[in-house]
Amino acid sequence: MKQLVLFVALAVTTSAIAQNAPAAIKYRRSSLHSIMVDDAKLPNAKVIKEAFTKQPLPDKYNDHSLASRSFAPDKYALTAAEKTALGAKTESKAAGKMKGAAKGAAAGATGGLVDTTDAKYLPQVIEKYLVANNVGRDMVAKWFNRDAATGAFNMNLIGERGSYDASALDINKAKGSVRGMASLADAGVELIGNSFVVVTRFNFVSKKELYDAAQAALALAASAAGGAAGGKLKGKVPGGGVPNIPVTPEMQAAKDAAYKKATEGHIVQCTSYLFQLVWNDSVEAVFYNDLWMDATTADGAKRKKAFDDSKLFTMKYIGDGKALANVPLSLKKKRTDEELIAVATQNASDASIAKLQRDYEVFKTKTPLFSGNPITAKIGLKEGLESGDKFEVLEQTLDEKTGKTKYVSKGKIKVTDAIWDNRFALEGEAPEAEAPALDKDGKPLPPKPVYTETTFKGGSKFYSGMLIRQIK
Repeated sequence: MKQLVLFVALAVTTSAIAQNAPAAIKYRRSSLHSIMVDDAKLPNAKVIKEAFTKQPLPDKYNDHSLASRSFAPDKYALTAAEKTALGAKTESKAAGKMKGAAKGAAAGATGGLVDTTDAKYLPQVIEKYLVANNVGRDMVAKWFNRDAATGAFNMNLIGERGSYDASALDINKAKGSVRGMASLADAGVELIGNSFVVVTRFNFVSKKELYDAAQAALALAASAAGGAAGGKLKGKVPGGGVPNIPVTPEMQAAKDAAYKKATEGHIVQCTSYLFQLVWNDSVEAVFYNDLWMDATTADGAKRKKAFDDSKLFTMKYIGDGKALANVPLSLKKKRTDEELIAVATQNASDASIAKLQRDYEVFKTKTPLFSGNPITAKIGLKEGLESGDKFEVLEQTLDEKTGKTKYVSKGKIKVTDAIWDNRFALEGEAPEAEAPALDKDGKPLPPKPVYTETTFKGGSKFYSGMLIRQIK
């Protein structure tokens, strides 16, 4: 056989795969370190920060968290010279005035948050923080279980996360065989190269302020275009201008109800910035040849210092994703504002990560099927699923000739209407629980079905443990 099909569980029997939840199935996940922009001026900043730091990472990723989970952006603000190097240009006075007016209106709509962090340069500010704090180097150190005192590395974590035999990945032995180096390269591509840092900036916004600011902006735009519109209508109504349409009490009541619904409560907005650890052939070669050491390495002290001082390991900016979540208004139990804000913070954070997964191919996750008939998986609204979303079904294989892993497409499936609502919720509450939906007569609609996994359609040849990946 040129290829050996690997059930994703690897060491798990077929019957166990069929019976166990995906959490028990071993498969190679990407690894994630999550950080937030610590903005002390943010309303409810303490509550949001606490909710963020307590939030577990999505279980579709390995938890690769480092010690620091937040940073203050003002400590890494760009200098004038750094902005000039990025191509910043001096604005005209007119543009400056326009920007100032727009910024002031936006600040009024968001509690003055727009000015607390210069979002225009935030990706560069984050990159400056990552470089200054050697985050790339520390991500690599964690992969190889580096001993801080001695500097020694080992392959235990890589073996565990990739279902490799850690002893077979011994660096000294691997260098002596093509197969050994192929295994190291496979581990690097599959695991280390798929290490990410997501940095999230939060914003706490009154829906009323946001709505009123949007309406003011629309009114300003309409006013600017009013001359042209009035000219076209002139002569078609008595005295020229725009005709007046009488507002009935019913129309006003409907307008007031719509306004109340649109402006009641708050939302948590967040923008997440995605960075990927740079791990390629050249980085790998320098690491294994010049920096790797274990307890038997003769020049260990020299290599320890070389790694401590190394600037080899960098993070590459991929892009950003924006999302928001309502602060729930109506729950079964009386909750504190802090509890409600925590719910919205965690759901907004999950939604922004789901947005990054949709927008950037490199960040897409693989998920094991929970069952093959019916076709189900333990992903849902937290991952941004919608009815009709398409997924490719993959089978993990090992090329015996090269010793490297690859994924073979076995078909495509679609999400049905039966979607699991796995968003964060307080104990005893449905996710993002609100007042029950009403019909046109004001009567409560029947509750929606509750699912414990998401159901797909598209074939009968799939089995529990095969991997799925979202496609466009």
